[in-house]
Amino acid sequence: MLLSLAAVSAAMWAVGVTILQPLSEPEGPAAYGENNTYWARELRWGALIALILMAIVYARGDRRATRAVSAGGLLWLGADLGLDRIDQDSGTMRLAIGAVVAILAGSAAVRAFSRVSRPGTLLTTATVAAVASGLVTITESPTDTEVALHLGSAAVGSLLASVAVAAAVRAAPVVSLTRVAVGVLLTAAPWLLRYVSPQPSAGRVIGAYAFTVLLVVIVVAIALRRNDHTPVAVIAALVLPVLWLPLTLATIVLRTGAPFTALAANPPADAADEDVVLILVAIPIGLILGRILRAFASDRPLTAPDRMPSR
Repeated sequence: MLLSLAAVSAAMWAVGVTILQPLSEPEGPAAYGENNTYWARELRWGALIALILMAIVYARGDRRATRAVSAGGLLWLGADLGLDRIDQDSGTMRLAIGAVVAILAGSAAVRAFSRVSRPGTLLTTATVAAVASGLVTITESPTDTEVALHLGSAAVGSLLASVAVAAAVRAAPVVSLTRVAVGVLLTAAPWLLRYVSPQPSAGRVIGAYAFTVLLVVIVVAIALRRNDHTPVAVIAALVLPVLWLPLTLATIVLRTGAPFTALAANPPADAADEDVVLILVAIPIGLILGRILRAFASDRPLTAPDRMPSR
């Protein structure tokens, strides 16, 4: 199951490179980008984050393995920018097969020298995936009419939610099938949100926010086998906007997407518009949220109901 998710992530990344990216790039000698022009970058980097996280999960969160996977992820990002720069718009099957082989071989390699399972790292991996799932689900484009945008956003959002649940299961000392079933049901939420609200709206943002909070609650319930869900929901509900707002503002002011746009030799965004990569914001938010939840769990001893096996 873990390797299957890693393989799907790699294949979706390849589709993002060769099919989605060409759809999003402006054409013409005087072309320039607008707000959300490079929506395909958000989606394929969401898939890239998913495959990196799955490799960490497969290695059980081992410290050395996590460092090796992170380094490999940076190399993969470099390859991504290189393919974008040469406008790779064909050979989807070959690229997908190569990416799948690479992630499977890499996962097997890091698993071979991983020694210690680290449930805390796995829980943090789950929170990063959960936050990324919510963010990629609300990806927009200048027109928001592209079928590929809606399908890709829902698919990558569902993929990341699946990664979050898988990481939580890997971290759990004993797996509760009931809680896992709830988590699996939640992975369909990105599809529902994109179907109900195909155009950007406050409702879709609120829905994605509620979905992310619920996903965080269920992954904590799976990983830590705790029954006190309300405090976890409150922490997630407060931490997410408190971190998301300033980090998003910082990405807008700093135009964090501009260097990647230049490295990929794509038309720059107009000076009056934004060039950001919002999916990357999920990483610090998820890391901080995971740390807070781990500290919360360690400060609260298990109560009698918590020790009872869940169905």
